[in-house]
Amino acid sequence: MRGTGRGLFAVGVALVGLMVLLAVAAPLISRYDPAAQGVGPALAGPSVEHWLGTDRFGRDLAARVLHGGRTTLLATAAALALVVSVGTLVGAAVAAVGSIVDRLARPLFDLLVAFPVMVVALALVGLWGPSLGTALAGVLIVLWAPFARLSRSLVRTALAEPSAVAARALGAGRLRLLRYEVWPRLRGPVLVLAAVEAAQLIGVVAGLSFLGLGAQPPSAEWGAMLQEGRAALWSAPHLVLAPGIAVLVTVLGLTCMAEGLRDMLDRAGQVVPE
Repeated sequence: MRGTGRGLFAVGVALVGLMVLLAVAAPLISRYDPAAQGVGPALAGPSVEHWLGTDRFGRDLAARVLHGGRTTLLATAAALALVVSVGTLVGAAVAAVGSIVDRLARPLFDLLVAFPVMVVALALVGLWGPSLGTALAGVLIVLWAPFARLSRSLVRTALAEPSAVAARALGAGRLRLLRYEVWPRLRGPVLVLAAVEAAQLIGVVAGLSFLGLGAQPPSAEWGAMLQEGRAALWSAPHLVLAPGIAVLVTVLGLTCMAEGLRDMLDRAGQVVPE
């Protein structure tokens, strides 16, 4: 099973790449405005004119799914980039400083990691009102902590390695140690965690929008589309199937990427924490 990890990673990259490509090329693939009403009969099934059918306002569902991918994926990518960079830098700084700062930061990281992301997001939505930005703010408050905890642990381990100790004894500066001793051990596990958290983040964003607490109508967003189509599930199942499959494929792709990358790193001798 030597090629299992590479195969999973390739499948994940293909699935996520496909969804990103469809979202980027949305204006070229569909000629309809995702917010335009009455472009077709209400609740029509898939046809040559409307590939995925139309919703109850006569809006083209294919256009809404494609443009909704832009909203969901862009919001997820922006939030993920922020939590990865902030969490990794904070964790590395805590490990580098050490001493009392490390003793104070470690329980904070553990507390935030144990805190449910959805609960924090719901609390902020209750305070500031439902919107995609508010939902993401709640996610950002908590989601940086796993990266900080992982980064702190890996940096401390890397700096304690004999090669790092020898390099420090020979006069290697802090930047050189970070580049040659810490970064090679840090990047793989951080990428694995980023893929795992991206899948969770998409689920949270779509879930909050489904509950009416994230993106608000008439925004084309996968979770909001699921909520809108729920009332017509039996008479027009395509309203739920189209955005639901989009979420499923994206989350599956990210999960395959994470598991494949984890397997490849483990085989290379760089064990990735669960």
